[in-house]
Amino acid sequence: MEYLKNHKYFAQVAGSLEKHAAAELTELGAEVIQEVPRGVRFSCDRQTLYRIVYTSRLIQRVLAPLISFQCHSEKYLYNQAFANLDWTALFGVDDTFAIITNVSNSNITNSLYAGQILKDAICDQFREKYQARPDFSAKQADIAFSLYINDNWATVSLDVAGHSLHKRGYRKGMSLAPLQETLAAAVVKLSGWDGGNTFFDPMCGSGTLLAEALMLYCRIPAGYLRKDSALAFMPDFDEKLWDKVRKTADAEIRPLPVGLIAGSDISSGTVANARTNLQSLPYGDKIELGVSRFQDLPKEPDRTIVTNPPYGVRLGDKDGTGKLYNDLGDFLKQKCPASTAYILCGSEELVPMLRLRASWKKTLKNGDIETKLAKIVIR
Repeated sequence: MEYLKNHKYFAQVAGSLEKHAAAELTELGAEVIQEVPRGVRFSCDRQTLYRIVYTSRLIQRVLAPLISFQCHSEKYLYNQAFANLDWTALFGVDDTFAIITNVSNSNITNSLYAGQILKDAICDQFREKYQARPDFSAKQADIAFSLYINDNWATVSLDVAGHSLHKRGYRKGMSLAPLQETLAAAVVKLSGWDGGNTFFDPMCGSGTLLAEALMLYCRIPAGYLRKDSALAFMPDFDEKLWDKVRKTADAEIRPLPVGLIAGSDISSGTVANARTNLQSLPYGDKIELGVSRFQDLPKEPDRTIVTNPPYGVRLGDKDGTGKLYNDLGDFLKQKCPASTAYILCGSEELVPMLRLRASWKKTLKNGDIETKLAKIVIR
């Protein structure tokens, strides 16, 4: 298995977060080899790998390459997968498995069909050995694999955690168009907020930005609520080392001072969802939440304001979006003196509607939407 020989891995990330994820990997002790679209190749020892899986806030998946080969046909894909990897040594006939496939610029053009071929090769190998086959499950499988074919070169990898790392485990209730956790974590990180003043989200929705700010300040590992049980399928899994890494990270958790993080939203139901989500985390009950239009909030100086206003395109209200941004700009100017705001705008065109000068703008992808994070300093 390739990763056992070279200790090289691949981190999948959301588009536009590649350099930020590379910086995070370096901070966690990995050696970055190459940044590529939606990913970072890196190398590290086992302890660092476990630290990345448990604490990374920006990475979506960590893949451990098992086998790679030239692949010009469906038949060759089947033969290589069947003959050159012992799948029965990785998992058992009673375990469920999943395959995530991505195909581009290759003779094999259908991702679903390529995944089916790999699935058949795995199941046929089990049948040959045990006269039985494991079940395939697209959701909540015990073990997951990645098949990536690009320019007729195939790489089959083990998904180290078995699921996307953006799933922190705190999201119990959701509002419309929720922000993905990894993107929220990137926004909080780019704000530079370090607890020196109040972190405030006046349109907090289900509380994702607040949760990521809480986890950052309190040093709560991103995997604190997750199981990450698929790690045990790694041939070189070290349970004692995994437990040590988690305990070391958990020991760094610190309390949240009352009033340091706060949020509000116009919808009482949405705020109730946010409260439920936040209370899943240590010190989440210390976050102050209120129900109010942001236009009606009192004046308060010296805050870091981070928010993700509705985009219009996602919520179906383009006409009202312009006025909302106008009002948000007025709120910042009139009620947030000596503060700095970071507004995740749904498009480049929405930034001027705040009617405030942006110190900088950074492009961030929210799914398939290209957004702009605008920094605004209010005197």
